[in-house]
Amino acid sequence: MKPLCCLLALATVIAGKPVLAQNPIAELGGSTYREKAVYAVYDLPGTTRQADAIEGIVLDALRTYARNAQVRYGIPPSPYPDYPSQMTIGQRLSGGPKPDCAGELLSIEGLDTSMAKYGEKIYHRVCLFPYSGGLRINYFALYGQQSGAGNANPNVLAAMLGRAIGGAMGLGDSSATINKLLARLENGLQTAGIGFKLVQLHPKDLAGRTVVEDDIPRPATRAVASAQVQATTTEPAQPAQASPAQTTAMMPAPVPPAMAQLQAALLQQREMARQQMAAQLPPQGQPERRLAAAAARKELTAMGLQYFSQEQFLAAIRRGDVLAVDLFITGAGIDLNAGAPGATPLAIAESNGRQDIVALLKTGGAR
Repeated sequence: MKPLCCLLALATVIAGKPVLAQNPIAELGGSTYREKAVYAVYDLPGTTRQADAIEGIVLDALRTYARNAQVRYGIPPSPYPDYPSQMTIGQRLSGGPKPDCAGELLSIEGLDTSMAKYGEKIYHRVCLFPYSGGLRINYFALYGQQSGAGNANPNVLAAMLGRAIGGAMGLGDSSATINKLLARLENGLQTAGIGFKLVQLHPKDLAGRTVVEDDIPRPATRAVASAQVQATTTEPAQPAQASPAQTTAMMPAPVPPAMAQLQAALLQQREMARQQMAAQLPPQGQPERRLAAAAARKELTAMGLQYFSQEQFLAAIRRGDVLAVDLFITGAGIDLNAGAPGATPLAIAESNGRQDIVALLKTGGAR
């Protein structure tokens, strides 16, 4: 009854608002998961010795909107470079952007799950990079949103209605907290008397944020010596002819028969040892699986989940969280066949009509 009421209310709101950035009518027939990223770089010139103060300011801004912040200290280069390092954006095993940092003073992560029961969550990461003239803050946020009447989570439909009403009133979704976090970060820096410049921003239209030109010259590419790139029209010099005496001196001396037998025996022993070591190695593919499992466990931890929690695994199946289910399976810390008859992971996914999760479970070995 509740989903039907939400559908009727959603249709009423849509009828009064002809154009929406996200068309809920198209969402009613299935389930959709969307992600959008925000990236910002702040330059803090002349502040190489204020890393502790900046850590406190970042944590204050992050904890306002995210729980369970994690701080990790890196190993910066020595001496500090003239141009700072920068966060790189890779790809997760399940798809989507993944921030990586190298050469940072510290890295801070946090996950905002306050709206998780409505299908929304935000991942934050901040890296602090040093350089000879100051420090740089690299900030990355990833907002994820579930929608669609076909979603197994009944709260998603109510959240769609709330977003539709909020859109009609000029309000947005919970991703607006990302811009609020940046505002709190800037206010904290100003209060501490730390000068800063926003030198990079994506997307560029965040309200209240002003990007200025980065005035630190990037390192020039190393020039190639002109002698290596200029074409020459002269004939190449002919190699000097070696005399017969020199040729004879360069020829290897003949190996005595006893030495040749010893070399052959050593080569045979080496080959036998190589074959024995090869027989003891695990089958091909196992190291790759271990690396994939380790990466999946790190992602689950960053999301505030425990890779070995059977309860959280089943909860992800019930709410239709395909991303989390995929990470749990890859992390290999849960039992795909545990539970009473009718309450196994596969049975729960089938009863909820989640064929995408059923396929993942069967591929992973669920029965």
